[in-house]
Amino acid sequence: MNITIVGAGNMGLAMAGYFSVNTEHNIILFTNKDIYRCEKLVLHEIEEKKCTEIKGIHTTNSIKEAFQSTDIVFCTYPAFLRKKFIEQIEDIISPTAMLGFIPGYGGAEFCCKKMRERGVTIFGLQRVPYVARVNETNDEIIAGILSKKKKLYAAAIPYNKTQEISNIIEGLLDIPCEALKEYLAITLAPSNPLLHISGLYNVFRNYKEGDVFKEQLSFYEEWNDFTSELLFEYDAELQEICNKLEPLDLKEVVPLSIYYESPTPQDMTLKLKSIEPFKAVMVPLKEVEDGFVPDFTSRMFVEDFPFGVCVIKDFARIVGVKTPVIDMLLRFYEEKTNHRYFNNDGSYTTEIKETGAPGLYGINTIEDIIKFYH
Repeated sequence: MNITIVGAGNMGLAMAGYFSVNTEHNIILFTNKDIYRCEKLVLHEIEEKKCTEIKGIHTTNSIKEAFQSTDIVFCTYPAFLRKKFIEQIEDIISPTAMLGFIPGYGGAEFCCKKMRERGVTIFGLQRVPYVARVNETNDEIIAGILSKKKKLYAAAIPYNKTQEISNIIEGLLDIPCEALKEYLAITLAPSNPLLHISGLYNVFRNYKEGDVFKEQLSFYEEWNDFTSELLFEYDAELQEICNKLEPLDLKEVVPLSIYYESPTPQDMTLKLKSIEPFKAVMVPLKEVEDGFVPDFTSRMFVEDFPFGVCVIKDFARIVGVKTPVIDMLLRFYEEKTNHRYFNNDGSYTTEIKETGAPGLYGINTIEDIIKFYH
């Protein structure tokens, strides 16, 4: 196959490297970065203690070269870059191609109407396949992979392509991949938009302009039982939304208490603090003259609020579920950044167009949701 990876960040370079080392497919990396500026590219599979030189990746910033003859695309761009990317390729991408988002939350599928009409299959993964970290020395770039998932979950639009794409992903990533019953189990997956937002609220809820942190903080070291209790309440609102979306079967939107095998907030705190890859996650801060202040331009803010919380909130609007916790978190975001997406009555503000809300694409009833996904 001709495989195109979009983005040469941590996940993109790791996936491109893994496919190059472990398959015989043609790998194109769509990026403006010069990944060959160093003498050597290395794939480091950390848990297997295996290092392999990466060869055979072709890099390009040409849309025609990357997408006109591709068979499958893995887009690793953050959610806030995906709409523009989709507009750039929608007339160029091969109509027989499969375009996937890693991970799949954020509402990118709503932007793909034109490509779907041309025959392109859209797919997503519920979570990333592993933790990826890129390190660069003077003479080599190392794409590191650790904490491989034991199982992946995928879905496609149209739905009858889900099993096919799951089989392809399993073969490429060497991780069992299960076909989900509903693509919405990806869109509403309780992942970063719940974990990151709960943690941000814990650290910054009392922050005032002019306050300074003395040192860089570790995200999950700051996690406490208060944060876990908030997370449980937030997750409960998400589960209520899923329950209202009948006749769709959303049992595969697994509550975090089950996913992390943590039935109480106290258990959740201990669990999240014990996950080794999580220890590398830092609170989004930037250094100033006398310490550190919040970095409101970090991905945790500019991705997980407009393309996480807002998507969930809009589904709540559609099914008529009250969301006091989500509303509180959106008010917190407004106080810190001056960005407001919903009025007090739940109606949109003019800034809603900067989000992944399904209502922007004419999805305003449960019938609309079913028609879109099926």
